[in-house]
Amino acid sequence: MTSTPTKPSRSIPEWLRQIFVEDWSLKLLALTITLALWFFVSAHQSEREVVVEPQVEGKPAPTFEVKEIVITPSKVKLQGRADRLNTIEKVTLPISVDGRRESFDMPHIKLPMSDPNVEPLDTVNVHVTIMAASNSTTKPSNIN
Repeated sequence: MTSTPTKPSRSIPEWLRQIFVEDWSLKLLALTITLALWFFVSAHQSEREVVVEPQVEGKPAPTFEVKEIVITPSKVKLQGRADRLNTIEKVTLPISVDGRRESFDMPHIKLPMSDPNVEPLDTVNVHVTIMAASNSTTKPSNIN
């Protein structure tokens, strides 16, 4: 007995009709669910740019003072859920100057975030200028 290859019982147009037309309500439901999930996932992550502000911690050595703190860049991008990002107005960067007598740099600092669902996309460089305190006790002149 010889076996002959069997022909497909359906033609190509019937096969395409079955794929695209039959059970269209289930296919429409699947497409709706897919699009809803795609919108949910794509809207899940968002970005926002916020200002970075220094927060001085401690005091420099006696007779020294902090003259200037420069943070570069002054704004950074944050990534996270849109509802979380909308609550953040600024990011505070703690900078310890305790006991310092001279200026210093802090390169490539990753910003500390209190919300684990928000992540900074950039790092910042910090330059702190510390100088000897001026002991001048001149009184401001009255100009009337």
